[in-house]
Amino acid sequence: LKLVYEDYWKRINQINTSIKFPLSIKISNNNKRIETFEKNLGDIDLIYDFYISRFNKDFTYYQIIFNDSPNIFLEIMKEKNYNFDTQNKIWSLN
Repeated sequence: LKLVYEDYWKRINQINTSIKFPLSIKISNNNKRIETFEKNLGDIDLIYDFYISRFNKDFTYYQIIFNDSPNIFLEIMKEKNYNFDTQNKIWSLN
């Protein structure tokens, strides 16, 4: 029984690092918000890399390489109280 549960747990928690899903996100320019956002990104194990791709006076644009599906990213970020508008190619942090 123990082996069955361990195998089940391993199967549902398996990380496929071959998936490298690029996400483009824009966040309004607010130093405190950006600092907190970057710290939270750094704490997520499934994020392979992230960087600022460009910025202007209104927004900072991030490129995030995520090692799973976009839905998993949204779930993780929702747990951290981040909500995204995903209607466009570049997601907007609300």
